[in-house]
Amino acid sequence: MALASDKPDLTRQSDVDLVRLSTAGDKPAFAELVRRHGSGLRIHLRRMGAQGADADDMAQEAFMSAYEHLTEYRFDGPFTGWLKRIASRRYLRKVRNNKKYVLTDDIGAYEPEPIAHEGEFRAHNLDAALNRLKPVERLCVTLNFSGDLSHQDIADELKIPLGTVKSHIRRALDQLKIILSVKPAPVLETGT
Repeated sequence: MALASDKPDLTRQSDVDLVRLSTAGDKPAFAELVRRHGSGLRIHLRRMGAQGADADDMAQEAFMSAYEHLTEYRFDGPFTGWLKRIASRRYLRKVRNNKKYVLTDDIGAYEPEPIAHEGEFRAHNLDAALNRLKPVERLCVTLNFSGDLSHQDIADELKIPLGTVKSHIRRALDQLKIILSVKPAPVLETGT
């Protein structure tokens, strides 16, 4: 009879070991992967533009898809990167099929929420800064940096020209630098 203490501590296992255990049918191992990466995956989806409950649902769907296709994971990169690519593609399909999610280049079509002193707006975190970008810029920069997709992969997924993707990412990075910049502290003069 096996004792509970005979089971390996799953929290100490690497993702690679957990994936191997999961493909062998160990459901607690996959539950540990979900526990370990669930929050990060939901954050990734929210940064792409998914709203709260939708991000939660899409994360759950991504985990279910990952479980069903676990044998396709090739161990050629971090498990979380593979998982984010699955979630990103599910989100992009939802964007293409649902009018509630709109990607547009039309400058007049998206206006961030108004700020009393627009020139003085500084975000205190990345999420607030990303919310100030146009949806398509936010999506491109998130897919590139968080989703680990190349510019070409993003162009293929969004069905837009490669140059347009590069422009969106460059504009987004320029805006993020401005939005996240911190005003320098005043220089205090010391008496000598």
